[in-house]
Amino acid sequence: MPQRPRDGNVIRAAVDSGGVTLLVDESVYSREALLRTCYWFTDRCYLFVSRASSGVFSVRIRAKADGKALDTISGDFENALIDQQGRQDIERETARLRELIVAKAFAEGQDLDDPPVGDDRDPVEMARAKAGRTDGER
Repeated sequence: MPQRPRDGNVIRAAVDSGGVTLLVDESVYSREALLRTCYWFTDRCYLFVSRASSGVFSVRIRAKADGKALDTISGDFENALIDQQGRQDIERETARLRELIVAKAFAEGQDLDDPPVGDDRDPVEMARAKAGRTDGER
């Protein structure tokens, strides 16, 4: 039975003439990060992903006929997996900021279709009325 990865390490479960099997800890690397990484390696090698056990993915890597050495491919794969997970973590952490920037950009673009002064549906006019101000006041 393959050894379970400890502390998020990707470990080589098996190395043979046909390929390398990596075990990937799902508590560290998401399924999405793993599959995206696999996708980016399909030009260099053949990959097969399965679940080795609860919380552990198994990735079987086989070199293509004209491909690089398996050690190089698996090392590059491990680095790419870290990169992809880092990108996802940053994307998740900055999602709200991106949403606010996009909302601001679209809100500013809507100024061209500004309702006429006095239109009770105009949010600016509604805010002014609520504050008790007129157009000449600031």
